[in-house]
Amino acid sequence: MRATRAWFVVAVVIAAVAQLVVGFYYLASGLMAPLWAIVLLGVWWVLLTLVGVWLVRRRSYLVLLVPVVAAATWFGVMTFGGQVLGWTP
Repeated sequence: MRATRAWFVVAVVIAAVAQLVVGFYYLASGLMAPLWAIVLLGVWWVLLTLVGVWLVRRRSYLVLLVPVVAAATWFGVMTFGGQVLGWTP
């Protein structure tokens, strides 16, 4: 196994674990967000996960950015919802 391939496998595992961790926060959003927002966030998380799978098939290290985008989106939506829409835990 070449070193490049080994590093790519490590990158994929890190991205997958991070995406699962972010997914937990998406599920826990139900403690603060209304149902419609949880559904939209869930659809967004699944779409990002599919983008991650597509990037893995293309052998792209950009797969590491998928959980970063997911986390930033979640944080932005929850902050916006709390400050502007009045979502409270």
